[in-house]
Amino acid sequence: MTFTALELLKLRLLADGVRLGEDAAAAWHERFEGPLTLAEYATTSGISVALPGELYVNAPLSAGEALPQLRYDEGFVIVADGEVVPVEVVPVPSFHTRTQTDGYDGTVQPYTNYGVTHTDRCRVSPIGGCAWKCKFCDLPYEWGYRKKHPENLLNVILAAQDDPQAPARHVLVSGGTPRAPVPARPGRPAQDDEAWIDDVFAYLAEHSPLPVDVMLPPRRDLAHAEKLRRMGINMLSVNLEVSDPERTKVLAPAKAKVGREHTLNYIERAVEAFDVGFVQSLVVFGAAIEPLESTLRGVRDLAQRGCIPVLSPFRPHHLTPLADAPPASFEEIVEVLARSIEICEQAGTGVLPGPRCVACHHNTATLPDGSEFYAGAQDDLTARPCPVS
Repeated sequence: MTFTALELLKLRLLADGVRLGEDAAAAWHERFEGPLTLAEYATTSGISVALPGELYVNAPLSAGEALPQLRYDEGFVIVADGEVVPVEVVPVPSFHTRTQTDGYDGTVQPYTNYGVTHTDRCRVSPIGGCAWKCKFCDLPYEWGYRKKHPENLLNVILAAQDDPQAPARHVLVSGGTPRAPVPARPGRPAQDDEAWIDDVFAYLAEHSPLPVDVMLPPRRDLAHAEKLRRMGINMLSVNLEVSDPERTKVLAPAKAKVGREHTLNYIERAVEAFDVGFVQSLVVFGAAIEPLESTLRGVRDLAQRGCIPVLSPFRPHHLTPLADAPPASFEEIVEVLARSIEICEQAGTGVLPGPRCVACHHNTATLPDGSEFYAGAQDDLTARPCPVS
């Protein structure tokens, strides 16, 4: 597998980041006024740019002298190894400065407490924090667990759709994992946050003007994905994340209790409900996560089931137990992507490394290839008829 110079630049930016020139910083603030980045997840902690050929990348901001540099010279450019590459920058949307009244407690909260936009995808999070405690994710270490009112989430979607700086084209409902159902006990009522979040999914699918995708962990009921499809959910993301069971026990103990086999079985049923090309699964990779062959085994198991593997290079977050672990290197990113493309082609199910939305490639090891799998994918993902059964 041979990549072009521009493709390798995207992968290098993804791995090593970019220096910010003073001229670029000044031009950015003058044009967009708001911050360069929200830095709310490790994987979206940088600035998003599009290289020629729709090569989107979220590049971490870094100070290394040897790194590519973002400059401004009658337009934004990346300067790397003596080459000057024009880029389009993707700003933080203007709605990120707005506030609204919380539907549960009446407090005034920033819109960004409910959702944000990256490139053309608005992500809303029904849950703050997380019921699980995966060691590579900052959610449980940075935020307390709380549920968010669906009307607040919808307000973010409506603002994102019409944002003058970075309008959204689709919605991803994701964030923390809901708490498992708790039976009633003396003096304490039953609680089912899984049923509650399913109601949120249904509400957003009904009221959102944009197609709604959902990211969630597998449920015990293998037929659950069929329920989501009947709601009108457009695409589903069920993340394997760590393939090796022993490493999963260490890094994501709650996910280990669900089990690798059950996760893959749920994904298989989800593909049956949503169809090939409409279910994806995030795979976190890098030496700090698991051996390369374990990652590729996960990619193979997903591709063979018609599930899109989404390759997420590990980036450490300073609040997590893996704060000092090394990020996925440029060499690892190149090898994992090249071998994953081969695995997908050998599987013969029609999937390639995802996401299908080209703008959403910004924080993944993915390259558009001009095929119908990527080209025009977002048009294919709107307004599909929902099955009756």
